[in-house]
Amino acid sequence: MRIKHGFVGLAVAVLMCTPALADEDEGGFSGNVTIASDYSFRGQSQTNLLPAVQGGFDYELDNGFSFGTWASNVNFGDGTSQELDLYVGFTQSLNDTTSLSFSLIQFEYPGEGENLDYQEITASLDISSISLGFAYSPSYVGVDDWQFTYLSAGYGTTLGENVDFSASIGLNSADDIGGEGEDTYIDYAVGFSVPIKGIDIGLQVVGTNIEDSDIGEGRLVFSLSKSL
Repeated sequence: MRIKHGFVGLAVAVLMCTPALADEDEGGFSGNVTIASDYSFRGQSQTNLLPAVQGGFDYELDNGFSFGTWASNVNFGDGTSQELDLYVGFTQSLNDTTSLSFSLIQFEYPGEGENLDYQEITASLDISSISLGFAYSPSYVGVDDWQFTYLSAGYGTTLGENVDFSASIGLNSADDIGGEGEDTYIDYAVGFSVPIKGIDIGLQVVGTNIEDSDIGEGRLVFSLSKSL
């Protein structure tokens, strides 16, 4: 991956300048910041295989509701440079190992990409180390009546004392979404994460089964993340 010196400098500054918010857990606030060699979303690069700086804040209520926002730079080759996500969610614990979650997400692309704005409704069932997910959009990436559905399954566990392992697979469905008349495509991700001095260092293999897609081919994604 091509990581320029200016980007590395910004990455270090963002990661190390984590203010008092990191020590304030009162009120259910939390935050996160990530530096990644690529922004992969459902297997496809959102930054044209270039690095991304990402971050967000969440607020959780005692009754299971949560609110949050998340942002990243993007590069679709059409002048769109930013993604801003806003969401409201609800999680209900069914027992000690099982929970059910729902959310409504607004995907915003300010400036040149505002015509891409769209909404998704999601649901997930977490059973111990396994997660099953569903997402639906009635107007995917801002296209009227372009209905999109997403089915996913994931697994996560801890290896040894502090190495996190995760794997996921997803089925994306919409008219011609896979190119050349294909109405489906599969995405996948397998990776590890290790915390070192408060920073999570991650390495993933991500990609899709879309043929002849530079932004969807199998590749490595390296990331540095910090919780606030």
